[in-house]
Parts: sequence; structure tokens; C-alpha cells
Amino acid sequence: MKERPKPIHPEVRIGHVHLKVADLELDYMQRTVYRAGRTIDLTPKEFGLLEYFMRNQGRRITRNMIIEHVWKLSPDTMTNVVDVYVNYLRKKIDEGAKVRLIRTVRGIGYEFGVSESSEASEE
Repeated sequence: MKERPKPIHPEVRIGHVHLKVADLELDYMQRTVYRAGRTIDLTPKEFGLLEYFMRNQGRRITRNMIIEHVWKLSPDTMTNVVDVYVNYLRKKIDEGAKVRLIRTVRGIGYEFGVSESSEASEE
């Protein structure tokens, strides 16, 4: 029997939107985040950044894309705010986890989700 491919799009339920990547879960309406059953407290901006990452799972995401969609600023804005907030998120969601979900793509930005090498090592 073939295994169904994992959906990239959010799981939608009546009344709220629930996003799930690996053991990380985000409930948009309740504004809650869990990793491996543990509640993770996020600031509103961290929550927005995580939601953007989860909705773009598997895609390469540039800093300009994040600046434009999460901070609603012009993409040519020169600031290190993205790097600072990505670091905050890494500490909160990836530290101590078996599988790291936030990866830096040198010269481009970031990629979010379970990497193919992580999936292969789990099998």
C-alpha cells in the first residue's frame, strides 16, 4: 500500500486553521504552538514569522519575502530584524528537538520543514 504524500497546505477544520509540520503544531485561531506536545510561548511577531514559515514549508524563503509579508515593510529595507527573529524562533522551536525545522540557505535566506536528509536518517 502506498503512503499518502504529506500535505503542504494547512489542515483546515471548521472554526479554525491548524498547521502541522513534523511534531510542530500551530493553531491560528487559538494562537497556540506546540512542539512534541510541549506548549511554546511566542510573541505576536514570532507567531507571524512561524506561520509564514509553515505556510511556505519546503520553499526557499528570502529575507525580503519575510520583510514584506511578516513586517509589511518594503523589501529593500536594510535591517537585521529577520535574522534576529529567526534566531529567537530557532531557540524556541528547534533547541533540543530531534529534527531541526529551520535551515539557513546560504546566500538566499531560509527553508522550513523536515529536510530530506532528516527523513532518510529517521528510517
